[in-house]
Amino acid sequence: MTYPIAPSQVTVFLDRITPEPGALAGYAALLRAYELAVPLPDRLAIISQKHRQYRTEEWQVFTPRYQPEETLVAHLTFALKYEGIELGLLKKLFKTLGPQPIVEWVTQEPLGQYSRKVWFLYEWLLEELLDVPDLTTGNYLDLVDERLQYGSTSEQVSVKRQRIRNNLPGVREFCPMIRKTPVLESYRQLDLSRHIKQMIGKIHPDVMGRTAAFLLLKDSRASYAIEGEKPPQTRAQRWGRALGQAGHETPDCPRTGASTADRY
Repeated sequence: MTYPIAPSQVTVFLDRITPEPGALAGYAALLRAYELAVPLPDRLAIISQKHRQYRTEEWQVFTPRYQPEETLVAHLTFALKYEGIELGLLKKLFKTLGPQPIVEWVTQEPLGQYSRKVWFLYEWLLEELLDVPDLTTGNYLDLVDERLQYGSTSEQVSVKRQRIRNNLPGVREFCPMIRKTPVLESYRQLDLSRHIKQMIGKIHPDVMGRTAAFLLLKDSRASYAIEGEKPPQTRAQRWGRALGQAGHETPDCPRTGASTADRY
């Protein structure tokens, strides 16, 4: 199994100017090779001929020793190892490839870290089982590499088939992958949620209740204003209360008698 990819030295790729000439790698190489029409990742990768590794806003520049072989498997491995998981791009790629290349890879490397991740993601994204038997040996590994991206902090589902811990931060219908950056990590270390709880804990419950009621009323009036309506005060208050119950119950809508789930 080879599935070769033509090497590509570029200075511009899809209207992005590279910081220096280099060979496309990882997701960039896959985008070019398979002509995938998807939104670009925020940062792509190139292999420079210089021995200096750095990042810009749109590019991650690697030294020659990181150069992957010019094959599908090598660039997919590079992408997952150094760039993280790009769900939209991977789904388009899987649809373009079909199952055979992935089946061949998993058959040859059933316990490989990246072959297992690709195997899981193919089945999870396309809701289609590959013709590969379940694993019965091997250690479990995290799907999301938390050195690169944020995984789920609340629930990790162990999947026996690939012996994967699914720590994706969402579900198939909505799963935002967020890249770890020094700025985001600095905010996490501030532990703002704890500070907010401490601040709120010092405020009398009656004051918090009146504040919440005021904000709900303002939000209710804004909702009517968007539609060019001027409701009576009592109706706006009822709609504000309905908004406050969102996610907890579905009382009758003060406008139509429908449930709040039918509001829009």
